Amino acid sequence: MTRRSPARMHPAVDAAPRIDVVQSDTPAHTGGGFTASLERVAQEILAVTYWFDPALHPGPYSVTVRFSGRRVDVKGRLQPGDRFAQDETIEQVVPGSGPISLTARVSGINPGEWLVTARMLGSAHPARGPRELGNAMHAAGPLGPTARFWHRWAPSAESAEHVRTCLPPFARVPGIFPGIWGAMVTLGIAVALTVQSLVISGDHLAVGTWWAISLASIMVGIVGAKVWFIVLHQREHRLEGWCIQGFITGATLAAAILLVVLGVSAGVFLDVTAPGLLVAIAVGRVGCFFAGCCGGPPTASRWGVWSSDQRVGARRIPTQLLESVLALSLGLGVLVAVLGHRSAGGAFFVGSLAAYILGRQGLLRLRAEPRKTRLGGLVTGAMAALVLIAAVVFLAR
Repeated sequence: MTRRSPARMHPAVDAAPRIDVVQSDTPAHTGGGFTASLERVAQEILAVTYWFDPALHPGPYSVTVRFSGRRVDVKGRLQPGDRFAQDETIEQVVPGSGPISLTARVSGINPGEWLVTARMLGSAHPARGPRELGNAMHAAGPLGPTARFWHRWAPSAESAEHVRTCLPPFARVPGIFPGIWGAMVTLGIAVALTVQSLVISGDHLAVGTWWAISLASIMVGIVGAKVWFIVLHQREHRLEGWCIQGFITGATLAAAILLVVLGVSAGVFLDVTAPGLLVAIAVGRVGCFFAGCCGGPPTASRWGVWSSDQRVGARRIPTQLLESVLALSLGLGVLVAVLGHRSAGGAFFVGSLAAYILGRQGLLRLRAEPRKTRLGGLVTGAMAALVLIAAVVFLAR
């Protein structure tokens, strides 16, 4: 679920004394991927942000920013790791998209307090002062308050404020709240169980057994989401993300086994679970929005929302929020249907999930992250459409 835009590194040809020049904050992919990932999490980094306004330009263009810094709490001679110079490139800056933030994560340096400067090597101009920033935000309409808040959260490297190193999960990045994804997923699970309990109580059923199946399925689903992501990104040795496809697959298989073992009606369980599941997905997607994953590309459209991909903050197509609205709408719709017509042998669950998957396939085309294959999306969408039609026919009988 999480993907960070790659940084293009260039040699810092005019950086002041080259005691230590950091060329990249992305470690080489070696056989010890798991160990390397743990080491990266435990190593302090420096997260610094540069804000600028897109220049007038006939189309998207690239921009490079050079970050330079030195550690200020040094006693004695400067040591390797007490200075750095790092270039970061944005491949596509969209003119007219409003204020943009570029965050560099600098690793391989000594922990402590740093003085960092940044300067543009490309053709855009920096939003140096509050007046310029305010004007840029005003021109961007509703984006103004949002970008202004994030500018206070992560000030520009040009502000002359000292920056301290920190562990990667606690880095301050515009558009990102550390730990928000886990918090929203936990909230989503709580909401799902609450909605399920309300539906079960309406049918005068005992909640205990149903909750046991739900909780066990959720735990298996969480493991499935992690395993799915690791397998999907095994070449990059990435461990930090999750995949909703893995969650749905794992949770469904676990629920199917437990329903048979405990002798619970599968159709009734699925129908009373469908509303809570979809509402939980809606809550979780809000967490994705503030975690910087699953987002859309930058846009100058007035319908864009200022957000980040964990590195570049800009007005973007809010694919996470669109998916959240889709899941919430389907969840409320199936909740009304289940409360009004009771269980339909699992048809409400199958139909609503097929509708969600079909809508999701369309939203995936709007994401900035390229799809692995085009054929897979077409096949999935076609199958979801057929299942949805079958569910509607079954319910209409």
